[in-house]
Amino acid sequence: MNKHRPSGLISTIGFGVIRVVMLLYAVIVLFPMLWTVLSSFKTTGEFYADVWALPRSLSEGVQNYVNAWNMAEIGRNILNSFLAVGGSLVLNVLLCTMTAYAVTRFTFRGRRLIGKLFIAGLFVPMVLGTIPTFFVLMQLKLYDTLLGLILVYATYSMPFSVFIMMGIFETLPSTFAEAAALDGCGHCRTFWSVMMPLARSGLVTISIFHFLWTWNDYIYAMTYVTTAAKRTLSVGLVKLTSMATYKTDWGALFAGLVIVMTPSVVVYILFQNQIQKGLTSGGIKG
Repeated sequence: MNKHRPSGLISTIGFGVIRVVMLLYAVIVLFPMLWTVLSSFKTTGEFYADVWALPRSLSEGVQNYVNAWNMAEIGRNILNSFLAVGGSLVLNVLLCTMTAYAVTRFTFRGRRLIGKLFIAGLFVPMVLGTIPTFFVLMQLKLYDTLLGLILVYATYSMPFSVFIMMGIFETLPSTFAEAAALDGCGHCRTFWSVMMPLARSGLVTISIFHFLWTWNDYIYAMTYVTTAAKRTLSVGLVKLTSMATYKTDWGALFAGLVIVMTPSVVVYILFQNQIQKGLTSGGIKG
């Protein structure tokens, strides 16, 4: 029995070290978010007096959110963001699921090459396509339009989405499609009625990652949309930043930050289990 004690002691110490490291990591991640939320309820005087102090009055801090909403026109920016994110999400899911299903389930010449090209797209920095995409949008007269931004978002996230869905469809047993064929279902009916419900873990995964990326995107929203009325929320926040710089309204700036990050945090908290299942299910062969 004694010869097993050192091993058990080492294991206990190892788990303890891991817990401490994870706790420190959680503090590093959560502290800036908590500090931002508390700062959003401070007045400018409180902010300059002591940046680490708690806000004195929450009722006065609510005015920061009102100022942020009015100064940066956040209401209109939120609508534009939802249109861009929602439209690109629907288009991305449709294109990627159909592409992944065709590549993994049908036999035709070049299908493996198509799959490898999508995987190769994961290693290409998206910023390299900024200038070519700019000229394409100009030629199609889609520059400075939400439709153009929707197409950019939908296509730029396709390599990741196709990669995830290929892994999902490869793990699904072929017996489901064979049973559907015996019942008289064609390829389209089998895809929509049988395979898509079975692949919902992958659908949730690519939807969440697409939402998180597009909702927080600034580079493409700033590059391909210039009209103030069409700005997304992230671009509107930069406008609020410049206004706060000159007017020293830091409370409104932090309130705007909270408004921007809240949807992403809520989505991740609600669907974190689905994200983990979607990322791991594609790596296990059925």
